Amino acid sequence: MPYAWFRNELLMRCSEDPSRILHEMPLPNYATDEAVAPIFVSRMPKHKVRGSAHKETIRQSFEEDGKKFTVSKAPLTDLKLKNGEIENYFNPESDVLLYNALKERLIAFGGDAKKAFEAPFHKPKSDGSEGPLVKKVKIICKSTLTVPVLRNTAVADNGSMVRVDVFFVEGEGYYLVPIYVADTVRKELPNKAITRGKEYSHWKIMQDSDFTFSVYPNDLIGFVSSAPVTFSLINKSSTLAPSKRLKEGLVYYKSTGISTASFRVVNHDNTYQVSSLGIKTLIRLEKYQVDVL
Repeated sequence: MPYAWFRNELLMRCSEDPSRILHEMPLPNYATDEAVAPIFVSRMPKHKVRGSAHKETIRQSFEEDGKKFTVSKAPLTDLKLKNGEIENYFNPESDVLLYNALKERLIAFGGDAKKAFEAPFHKPKSDGSEGPLVKKVKIICKSTLTVPVLRNTAVADNGSMVRVDVFFVEGEGYYLVPIYVADTVRKELPNKAITRGKEYSHWKIMQDSDFTFSVYPNDLIGFVSSAPVTFSLINKSSTLAPSKRLKEGLVYYKSTGISTASFRVVNHDNTYQVSSLGIKTLIRLEKYQVDVL
């Protein structure tokens, strides 16, 4: 030990309420009524634009009834039945023999694709013999935020999200506009805010006058929620309480969920997290700066 009371001082300084601990466990180099602030961990925000503009997989895209879709390959074990047909199967008319064989196998196993295609599946030929092994087939997926590639003939999923821009509309609350690597090289930044349960084409358009601030990973934000927010313990083997509920606090921003319009945040020492902090439940949202001092 550097000195006799070193361990007790360390426990006191690392607690959430050091002044109370000091009062209960006096130390030689502190006054018993001394106000000792708890430690607050500072983190370096990630403001640099890094990462790929889009994912490696390139997919065919098409539009139907005003909605955008993409075509991707899925393993047979992911197939599902809906109303007696294979859900979202792309262009079954292109190979009716294959489609019907896949559907019959699924029906035979009650729609359980994992059991149905546990054994190798071969494409049937018109003469009844076995053709080549089939592992994946094309399915239709809804298109959300994609990047046009190959001279706009195909698309790829967006790469890294650089930041999220926060807007506030009086009477409606906060909105989030995600900004990806690909967006940073365009002439104009996106102005569509995540609108839960709606296609990207129907997301709400934001006005510049409603912009409040941008949030990057590891930026410090303060929030006040209309209802208590549950913080879950990150390290499940820790001796800390498994969860705690707070209506306000200072947290570090980590990422944005575009399907739920929510933040993933952690507390300052990375012991607790909120995986989905809903933006619409917030009464107040502020951005802070913290340095090592």
